[in-house]
Amino acid sequence: MPVPAVAVVAPLTGPRTAAGTVLLAEVDRIRGGAPGTADWQVFRETPDVAHAVAAGDYSAVVGHADPSVADGALDVYRRAGLTCLLPLLPGRAPALSWAPDETHLARALADATLALGATALTVAYDDDHGSTALAGPLAARTRATGLAVRTDGGTADGPPVASAVPGHDPGGAGSGAVLALLAPQHRLPALLRAREGEPWRAVLVVADCGLPSFDALVAAAVRLPVWAVHPEPCLVRRTRAAVAALAAALAEDPSLRGARLAARVLSRSALLLGPGGGLLGEGRRVSRLSAVCPIRAAAREDALTAPHAPAR
Repeated sequence: MPVPAVAVVAPLTGPRTAAGTVLLAEVDRIRGGAPGTADWQVFRETPDVAHAVAAGDYSAVVGHADPSVADGALDVYRRAGLTCLLPLLPGRAPALSWAPDETHLARALADATLALGATALTVAYDDDHGSTALAGPLAARTRATGLAVRTDGGTADGPPVASAVPGHDPGGAGSGAVLALLAPQHRLPALLRAREGEPWRAVLVVADCGLPSFDALVAAAVRLPVWAVHPEPCLVRRTRAAVAALAAALAEDPSLRGARLAARVLSRSALLLGPGGGLLGEGRRVSRLSAVCPIRAAAREDALTAPHAPAR
């Protein structure tokens, strides 16, 4: 029987490239460890990529990191009867998703602020869509606890204020003020270096050790009391579970397609997906950066940026 083909849809340029790099690294891992299991064909994530994939003879599609592209793509894959695996993004049935639930992220940050003994919170964010969307709920939830909250950014709930400067009391409470610094991880090192010398009780960031930018984040945080709110399992572990489960399912029966293949992938996944979708029991942990999952040691940037098969 011919080797089954799998379409791998990855962002190869732009702000989501790091997530695509992690996905391609896990595909390369499977290529090296189980050659001949599948023909992994890489597609650049573009607005019309789903139609190109659906027109081909593929057993499954794995990937997507851009929610604006994935949303329409899921309907195309469903109509084509194509098994869709999403290790990087939340999805909807019949797609399978290993991505973290973002709905409780604001609560985790607000709870961490209180647990750190904050007397005030400054929410600083850039113009990234995800950061802006998170800033408002975080400010509102923290205000509801009685803490003073200031925002430092574009359109979040609350009056914008100027960025703090060394020696300035940004929260009005000396060392009791906590800073929530919301930005994509690759931008955090520069933003942290700009905040060195400010009298924060703690700095909260949203991090994922599986991204290549994590080591730079750790290096930039040495002069600040940085705490990370991070998903468990991390991006690498989630992606590895999805790709390995698909490879195992196809190795057992290369003829599997559609719902039968999806069911076999679920049964082979090292991480259990809940009946409503998403990882069962997944959550977010708050820890110092030094205590974040060490998966980065097994997926360092030099390995993640190795040459991959050309994209279509």
